[in-house]
Amino acid sequence: MRLTENEKKEILSKYSGDTSDELMTHLKRNFPVYETRLEWMEKPLKMIKVGDKLRPMEYSKKSLVSLISNIVEDNWIHLGIPKIRKTVKKYLDAVK
Repeated sequence: MRLTENEKKEILSKYSGDTSDELMTHLKRNFPVYETRLEWMEKPLKMIKVGDKLRPMEYSKKSLVSLISNIVEDNWIHLGIPKIRKTVKKYLDAVK
């Protein structure tokens, strides 16, 4: 599924000013998203790699945010928990 320019702008405006570009780059590099499509599927299955496991993107967003935030917060604690969580939410919205 591709996002239109308006949808991208809407996502970015929702999180403007409260996120970290450095953390976003870290998330892109360390939490890749894989897409699998089979003939019988209407839409592709998106999976995100968290730790050593692939988790479906349809998994609860709140749970994914908590999982990823707990992994990265030790190294990024100087940003503060709210900013970390908001950056993770922005990343998940962007890759979904």
